[in-house]
Order: sequence, then structure tokens, then C-alpha cells
Amino acid sequence: MTVPPRDRVSVTARPHVLVVTDDPGLKEFLSEGLVYGGFWTSTVANALQTLEVFRLRSFDLVLIDAHLGGMGALELLRRLRGRSTRAPQAARTDVPILLVTDEPAAADPSDARESGADGILTAPIELEEIVPRLHQIIEDWRAEHPGRPMADAAAQGKPDN
Repeated sequence: MTVPPRDRVSVTARPHVLVVTDDPGLKEFLSEGLVYGGFWTSTVANALQTLEVFRLRSFDLVLIDAHLGGMGALELLRRLRGRSTRAPQAARTDVPILLVTDEPAAADPSDARESGADGILTAPIELEEIVPRLHQIIEDWRAEHPGRPMADAAAQGKPDN
């Protein structure tokens, strides 16, 4: 696996990605592979853990397995974005969220967008292709939110590098 280095991102300013999946293979692939692409990663296995994690911290990007068990990926998206009719509340995050799926039919783009997804990654996923795309998504989001520090810098009370 060859992942292009990220010259613009210092070690302390790596974007922090939350990977939400109960699939061990997908978890390992994304959590380990994205580190080589210049990201910090954290993983959680279900929607309830995800909601709890967002009470404690933020992330720069969230990747959610479209096949997530329990309440499911779309309901988790709606709850993160404050769009759920089952559990009305304020949005927990406005950072980019992408669904990850191994079959296009599992994630209808209009349902995903309506639920709060910013896009869909469809397998086969190649790190060489998605790493630059994920960095670009984060850079674009940060350009729209210029005063917001990187998630880890905010959590540590440090200015961005």
C-alpha cells in the first residue's frame, strides 16, 4: 500500500477521524490505513457509543458504516445532525460525515443526504484514492469554518498549527 505523504499536515495537526463500524475488517482497514495517510483515528462499534463520544469530544471527520447494526447508520446520522424525529435534540456535530458501504444499494444517496451525510464511500475502497479525498473534504470544511481549530487542538486547548 502506497499512500502519498501529507507535507502540509504536521504531526500535531493531523485531522482526527472517528470510524463507526461493528465490522472488524472495515475497522482494522480504516483505523490502521488512515494513520498512514496522515490522520489520527478513533473507532466505536455502535451508534449509542458514538452519541456518547460526542458528549465528550469532537472530530474532524466521521466515517459511518452503512451496515451499522442497532439503530442503524441513517438514524445515527439524523441524531448527530439534530434531525431525528425519534429523539429530537440539537445537532451534536456539523463536521463532515460520510457513509461507507460495500454495495451501492445499501446507501441511497438522497436518503443519506437527507439524514445528514456529506457523501458516500463505496467499496472497493483504495487508500490511495480516499486519503486525498478525505483531506480535501476536511480542508474545504475548515475553509468554510475558518475560526474552528482542529478537533485535537480544541480538545487540548491549543491553537492550530
